[in-house]
Amino acid sequence: MRPDQFSCFIDPETRVPLRLDQPSIVDGQVVSGALVDPSGGERFRIRNGIARFVPSTNYVQNFGLQWKIHSRTQLDSHNGSTYSRDRWKEVSGWDDDLRGKNILEAGSGAGRFTEVLASTGADVYSFDFSEAVEANRENNGHFPNLNVFQADVYRIPLAKGSFDHVFCLGVIQHTPDPALTFQCLASMLKPGGRLASTCT
Repeated sequence: MRPDQFSCFIDPETRVPLRLDQPSIVDGQVVSGALVDPSGGERFRIRNGIARFVPSTNYVQNFGLQWKIHSRTQLDSHNGSTYSRDRWKEVSGWDDDLRGKNILEAGSGAGRFTEVLASTGADVYSFDFSEAVEANRENNGHFPNLNVFQADVYRIPLAKGSFDHVFCLGVIQHTPDPALTFQCLASMLKPGGRLASTCT
């Protein structure tokens, strides 16, 4: 991601805007460094171009492994189908052209729906709790309108009430508290924003 793409992040606990610190930049992209609370609070690592707001080992570790091994299996661009695009359209009903809008995707996996969301032209902020973000970035990092990060749905490091759309498919049932998960996702919407979610 470009350096400016890290300016959106806040400390998930204190809600203080974070500052990019000691970035290593290659071809205009940040590959490593940290996001820090300027008041001396927590420091969040950037590894492989991805901001990390959770420990590398957590309860969804096997999901991350699964999607790193089978990273391209479900991508329409890889398997020659339109299954992911069709499923997205069926669940969300959103327009194909969403330029000027922003979308938060929770539980990206390897990025099968990220690919579809980014193709709408919207600014897409996509995260997963697992290391699947590595596969998502590898699959979809060519989209300049995509921001991939690793985070907890209960501690999303972005401002509440700032998204036109929130998208979360097949994830909520895997979280410790599905009702709270839904509330956290809904809190990210602007007034009149739209949330698309299913448990399958």
